Amino acid sequence: MTLDQAPSTLPRSLHEALFIHALDGVLITSADGRTLGANARACELLGRTELELVELGRDGIVDRRDRRWREALETRAREGAFRGVFRLRRSDGSTFPAEVSTATFLDGDSPRAYVSFRDVSTAEAEAARVEATTRRAAEVIDSLESISDMYIGVDADWRMTYINAQAEARLGVSRDEVVGKDIWARFPALLGTVFEETYRQVAGTGRAATFEACYDKAELWCEARVYPLRRGGIAVYFRDVSERRAMEQERERLLTAERAARAAAERAQRDLAHRATHDELTGLLNRAGMLQEVDRVLAGQPEARLTVAFIDLDRFKLVNDSLGHGVGDRVLSEFARRLAALAGPADPVARFGGDEFVVVLVDRSAEEAARFAQQVIGASREPVEVGARLLVTVSVGLATAAGPAELDILLREADAALYRAKDTGRARVVWFDEQMHVESVRRVEIENDLRHALDRDELLVEYQPAFDLRVERICHVEALVRWRHPARGLVGPQEFIPVAEETGLIHRIGERVLARAIEQAGRWAHLPQLRVWVNVSPQQLVDREFPARLAAQLDRAGLPTERLGIEVTESALADCSGVREVLDRMHDRGVAIAVDDFGTGYSSLARLKEFPVDVIKVDKSFVHDLGTARGEALVAGIVTLARAIGAHVIAEGVETLPQLSALSALGVDSASGYLLARPSAPEHLPLTIPTEASFRWRAGLHPTVARVAGTSWSRSW
Repeated sequence: MTLDQAPSTLPRSLHEALFIHALDGVLITSADGRTLGANARACELLGRTELELVELGRDGIVDRRDRRWREALETRAREGAFRGVFRLRRSDGSTFPAEVSTATFLDGDSPRAYVSFRDVSTAEAEAARVEATTRRAAEVIDSLESISDMYIGVDADWRMTYINAQAEARLGVSRDEVVGKDIWARFPALLGTVFEETYRQVAGTGRAATFEACYDKAELWCEARVYPLRRGGIAVYFRDVSERRAMEQERERLLTAERAARAAAERAQRDLAHRATHDELTGLLNRAGMLQEVDRVLAGQPEARLTVAFIDLDRFKLVNDSLGHGVGDRVLSEFARRLAALAGPADPVARFGGDEFVVVLVDRSAEEAARFAQQVIGASREPVEVGARLLVTVSVGLATAAGPAELDILLREADAALYRAKDTGRARVVWFDEQMHVESVRRVEIENDLRHALDRDELLVEYQPAFDLRVERICHVEALVRWRHPARGLVGPQEFIPVAEETGLIHRIGERVLARAIEQAGRWAHLPQLRVWVNVSPQQLVDREFPARLAAQLDRAGLPTERLGIEVTESALADCSGVREVLDRMHDRGVAIAVDDFGTGYSSLARLKEFPVDVIKVDKSFVHDLGTARGEALVAGIVTLARAIGAHVIAEGVETLPQLSALSALGVDSASGYLLARPSAPEHLPLTIPTEASFRWRAGLHPTVARVAGTSWSRSW
């Protein structure tokens, strides 16, 4: 019998709501478990008709293996109701989990029970899916938290969906502060940067991107990898590469420094190579550079004809001494520029040092070379603007060879020609000839022999007295250096002093002569008021230490300074403004100063007044002109000049009695020369006046001159 056939006191509407139209399956059973009725949903879930379910009863629809049924029935009998999940069997034998609610009730006087159930297999699957999803999400979160990279998730609306702990710590934020927030609002420093550009690009194109950039807000240099998400939005993985970048920057800095050092070394090498072959002041080739350049020219033109022009600025030392080395350098630079402009592109131009220049003319005729030399002289006559208009001329020596010739030989020959050009008046061109060759060879021989002479002590000092024309005594003795050559005999200073000046040997010679003269002056200390004069080279006078060395020599010898005098040439005063300081220092110590060969240089009264001059020595060329109106006028002028500055006058080169008489009449103080005494060794000097009875006085003459025995008085001395 079905439930519809059974008597029921339930209201009809409640019956329909809870039984007929229920969404869950409902069974009505008897107290002993027989099925009395089943609604449509129960038939659908169990796959049977209501009649079949009534016939089968409880055992036909439950899974007998599920023992929880017995527990459920016991609980319902005890408590009146039960709820739980059991497995029910369908008509095809399959089972499914069902959430079952059952309770007992009275239908009139008859005990009844209802069983309500629903299929929970879908819920279990959903729960399992949710559980799996939750588990996978937890695994993803664990992964995001365990990786070393920082991570930020952003959805399609640019809201941040996740940030891992590494990103929190490095960016200085907390998860609660940023998740769900707009990334641009939370991190406005990203706007307008490569971060924003790349994030929007990945979100728009769906293509991943990688970049490196600095997030200034956190002082973070990072490598960012941006990926699109399937549901929209992006995932950003980024790592701190500050250390790596610092290492890369340091490596790049080191590489840059290495490249810079290599470049600097290469520049320095090029600079050293350039300096090794070029003059620093003028930029022209130096001697080594010119030799290399000529070798290069001859390598390409072995038969080339070379003509060497050796050029020297006339009296350039006067420019340096009077106007300073700065002005001198400007003059040299300007002349070098003019010289380079005159030379051809294939003609090496060099500065050899000081004020010497060399131009090697390649394949030029003698006429072309001479014309070039004249152009050089013409260019030198153009004034140089150095605050004032300064004009410095040049002298040029030329040497050439008809065929190939060694450059060193041509240089020596051109130098010899230059020497002749300066000797014959300056500002001119002289070609090398055979006579110059002989002289050049001779100068080289003298230089070599002179070096050996200094080592072998072949130099000696002779002395020539100057006789006082006012009193009967000798007050002055001049020390004169001689060279006792082992093959040529006694060599005069006029032959070797110029070579010594040119080669710098004059310093050794001067020091040696000075030492011997001081030593000899000490031996003459018993002769009253006798002063020994020593010639000093202009090169010695520019040495600021010379006065100190001289004072030391005097102290060692115990010689009073008034017993020594220094002779300087008139040209030395004109060329060396620095000489004044040296002369002043010696004069302040008591050493007398004499101007030698006066009248052959460029001195004037104004010039002489600038220097401490005690004695003026009249050159022998003026003495030889005595007897002429012009000659006597010149000597008289010199005497007047000397008196104006308070200087003593000594005339040199006296060879005749008329000359001696004229000098005495003109007021000259002392005289020397072959008439009176020849230079000789100290022990042979006539330092006392002879008193033989054969001497007789001559009226109007100094007693020394009057005592003439016959016709050979001077020769006896």
